[in-house]
Formats: sequence, structure tokens, C-alpha cells
Amino acid sequence: MGRIAEISIQQVIAACDIVDVISTYFPLKRAGTSFKANCPFHNEKSPSFHVNPSRGTYHCFGCGEGGNAIGFVMKYESLPFIDTVRKLAAKYGITLIEEAGTPEQEAAAGRRVKLLALHREIAQWFHQLLLKSPLAADARAYLKARGLTSDTARNWTIGYAPDDQGYYHDFAKEKKFADDLMIEAGIFSLRDENNPGRGIYARFRHRIMFPIRNDHGDTIAFSGRVLRSEDSPAKYMNSPATSIFNKSEVFFGFDKSKRAIHKAEKAIICEGQIDMLMAFEAGIENIIAPLGTAFTPHHARLLKRHTDQVVLCYDSDNAGYKAAASAFTELSKEGIFVRVAALPPGEDPDSLIRKEGVEALRERLDGARDFFDFQIDLRAAKSDLTDTRERMKVLRELAENLAKLRDRPILDAALTRCANRLNVGPDELRKMVQAHLAQQKKYGDRAAERDAGQTHAPASGPDSDEAPEIQHPGVRLLLQLAITDAAARRWLIAGADGPAWSTLSGGDFLQRILDAPLDPSEPSSITTWMTTLTSGEASVLAGLLHKTPGTTDGLTSARHAVSSLRVSAVTAEIDLLQNQLRQGSPSPETVIGLTTRLIALKKQLNVLHAQLREIPES
Repeated sequence: MGRIAEISIQQVIAACDIVDVISTYFPLKRAGTSFKANCPFHNEKSPSFHVNPSRGTYHCFGCGEGGNAIGFVMKYESLPFIDTVRKLAAKYGITLIEEAGTPEQEAAAGRRVKLLALHREIAQWFHQLLLKSPLAADARAYLKARGLTSDTARNWTIGYAPDDQGYYHDFAKEKKFADDLMIEAGIFSLRDENNPGRGIYARFRHRIMFPIRNDHGDTIAFSGRVLRSEDSPAKYMNSPATSIFNKSEVFFGFDKSKRAIHKAEKAIICEGQIDMLMAFEAGIENIIAPLGTAFTPHHARLLKRHTDQVVLCYDSDNAGYKAAASAFTELSKEGIFVRVAALPPGEDPDSLIRKEGVEALRERLDGARDFFDFQIDLRAAKSDLTDTRERMKVLRELAENLAKLRDRPILDAALTRCANRLNVGPDELRKMVQAHLAQQKKYGDRAAERDAGQTHAPASGPDSDEAPEIQHPGVRLLLQLAITDAAARRWLIAGADGPAWSTLSGGDFLQRILDAPLDPSEPSSITTWMTTLTSGEASVLAGLLHKTPGTTDGLTSARHAVSSLRVSAVTAEIDLLQNQLRQGSPSPETVIGLTTRLIALKKQLNVLHAQLREIPES
């Protein structure tokens, strides 16, 4: 299984009716020649999400999201590109052509398919044992005691792993799964890694099995909950890392919760699988749980693609506080605002729902406090903050966490609030924060450098979702004409006598558009090219397609825009030279050189203004 051939991708794009595709997720209302709806990617009361069937694109005038049918499904379902193409190909009955990869790639792809098939089959086997087998009586009794119904078990494909490993061998033999594949999947383990001849054993025995799924619903691993405390000191045991599973990159339940996270514009994070699924089943659907591991940068990056706000709902004990502090560290690096919901002592989301009902949990979540207020309240409950040493200890801890905030206005607001609550001067706390920033900078912490305002914005590229920045309206008009007007595009490609595009904000993106094999009269060529762009670039392109250029003569408008850009470039250089003359005490030679250049530029500017006046209004 290699790469999908380009011709197949083009076939899928050509076959996609974007109105038909999007309408399978939510209704669209006709508005003239286009369609509209409330945007699924941000909350709004009036519709600003528009779909243009003739161009095969969508664009939200509220949040700026946009792209083609493939881009929409990728974002809405959080699917990888290849999986999206396969999904749409199946929908429209297109047989995909696969281009052969290297032998190593083919072997890895084949192994992945087998691992996914094994996990799919054994998940169903575990599930049927739970529902029907006398062996699972203890598991059913435990779930019933925890308030998990048979419907919940079916919704989450919860299963039971038998104690007798002979059942595993029977399963593997019936389904024709080789022992080495069962070992690779983490279902079997070698008794002795250094002596394979000693045989194998089943890793999960007499446990309740929770399938772990990737973002788009494939079972990739399991988390087994012990039924006899004497069997293991750890309540949960996860599958080992495999080629399809890394626990530090996965949230339990994310495949079910991601749409609710989009809608709510925030994610709730709890500690355990049962906490997560019980809250979800009770109607709190924007909730997820890490897999008993430290919160990682990958977790934070995954969430950043879906929301800018997180509520931590951890146990109210020292372990819960440490987990919250660890999560805050990673989330703040991604610019995610963190609040903490304090649970009653000894309670977790599951127990609180069972004792007081789901509204009790909702109340705690709605009253979640800013992380720094939570930190101060926690310390105040355990320490005497009127004592100078205790207060300084808390201040140092706060300063360390404040230094992790990337956004300067948010940092300033949080710093002032913390200082007021602890009755210290803001400048005193600011100095402590700056000391932490300086220390982080010393050790090469780029996130801390951004906090201090010393780094450049990240460059747009294949691994970035950053939208290209377009400051000059002339560049925006040229971008629009390059994809909508054939005559203007030909003139620009032929080498319009303008400033170097690379010197202008958005100019690099314009040059890429001019270099691309696009035909304004063939919308499919543009939607096909969108598949090569980042989501930010595709959104900009879709926005340009959905806005009317406001001109009837594209070529004349392009000439006018290019001349205006040349005027702006010369004017900017004149301003720069004049500032150099005003600053300091330049040498006579420098003054003569700058003045000579200024005279030449002003003559050039007069000529440019005259040429600009000769171009008729379009």
C-alpha cells in the first residue's frame, strides 16, 4: 500500500459535490447561487459560513476557515489527508490507484493493516465475552456497581479479558492471527525476552477491557482495569507502545468528544477512563482523559488544533494538583487558557455524578477558576500566607508558572491579579517573573523567548497551520485576481514590472500561486491545488475565492495594483532614508550619499505617480 496516485486525488475532488458532502454533517440553506449555515468551527448566532458549489469551496466570513471538500472533512472529523481521500472515494464509488512505495514502506503499511484488523477483531471478542459469557460475571457485577449500564458498555465496546489464556489461543487460531502478530500488538508477551523458547503468555487476564481508539475511531490499543486487587498494584494496565499506538499521543474518548469540544470551544480533562465515559454518557460530551501518563507536548498540540481553552477536572489531592500543574505547563506553551474545577475532597467526576447527579459536576465545571487563583487558594488552605517566608515561597511558585504564559496581555493581567491577591507590589512579582524568563532564555527555551517578545513569528510552511500574513490591500487584490481572472494572471506570470514579491507581506504566497498549474476558468484546478496547502493557506485562498474583486477589468486592476505597490515601495525607502538623515550626526560623505539617493527616488516617485494616473479606473 503506497501513496495514492495524483490522478485518483483529482478524480475524488472532481466527483465531490461540496454541498452534498457538507450537507451530510448539517443542513445548508440556499442563498442565491451559494449556500449558508452557522459555522461549525465557532459559535455564532447568524450564519457566516458560505458554500460555493460552482467553485467547490467553503469559507466562513466570521472565523476565516475555508477550503475544499477534502479540507472540510479533514477539519470537521480531524482525519488525516489520506484517510479523508479514502472516505470520499468510497462515498462516490471511486477506485483509488495506489502507487507502489519502497519495500520497507509496503511492509510497514501491510503490518499496520494487520494490526488494525487484529485490534478490531479482538475488541469485538472481548465485548461479546462481557455481554454473554459466564466467565465475565465478576466484570458485569463490577460495572453494574459503578453505574455502567449495558447500553454504555455497547456504546464504548467495553469488554472482558478471560483469566484462562487458552481462550486467547483459541481466538488466534480461529481468526488466523499468528503469535508474532499477537506479540507485536501487545496481546501476548514473551515470558523471557532473552529466551523466546520459554513461550508466551496473555498480557491481559481477568480484566475489564476499554478499547483505546485513534482520532478517527480505529481501535489501536486497550486499557485493562483489574478486577482483583491482589492481581496487580496498578488499577489499569495499557497496551505497550506499538507502531500504531503511543499512549503519550492519545486521549481516551477523543474520537467521540472532538465535535463537542469544537462546539463548546473548550475541552474538559479528567484523570480516568470511567470518569470520562460516565460524564460523557451523562451529557458532558466535551470531556477526555489521558491514559494514566504525564501530560505531554503532543497532548497540548493536539488540543490546540481544536480549542484555546481547557478545564482541568482532577482529583482534589496532592497527586491531582501535581497533575494539574504538569498539564498547565504544557498547555500554556501552546497558548491555551487553563482553568481548574475543584472537586469535593475524596470525589472524582464519576463518584460525584453517582452521589449528587450530573448537575453537581456541571456546577463545579462552570465555576472553574483560573489556574493561578486555584494555585493561590490551594496554598492558602495549607499555609499561613501572612508569614513572609510562606508568602515568598508561593510568590516564587507563581512567578515560575506566570513565566510560562506566551501572551503578554494575559501575562500582565494574571500578574496584576496575583499580586493583588497576595498583597504585594506588581513590580516585585514582575521582577521575579523576568528572572525566570531570563533563566529559561539562558537554557534555550524558545517559548520563554516569545514571552519576552524576542522571537520572530513562526514561518509558514508544510508543518504549520499559520495563515500567510497579507497586510497590503494591493497584494490581496493580486492574489484574488491570480485565481479568478485569466488575463490578469497571464500578465502577472509574464513578469509584471513590480517590486520583488519576496519583499512584500504575502508576496511569497502570491509567487507560489503564480507558479502553480492553476486555471481560473477551471475551478477544479484550484480545489486540487488546495490539497497541497496548509489549512491556514487553504482558508486564505477560499476567502479570496468567496469575495468579489469589485472590478470588471481584471487586467487593468492588476496593472493599477502593481503600480500602487511600486509607489509604496519607493515611498517606504524615501521614509527610511529621511529617518537616517535625522538620526545622530552622519558624516558629510554619508549625507551626500543619502541625499543623492533621495533626489533620485523622488524623481522616480513623480514618474510612478504620473504612470498611475494614466491607468484608467476599472
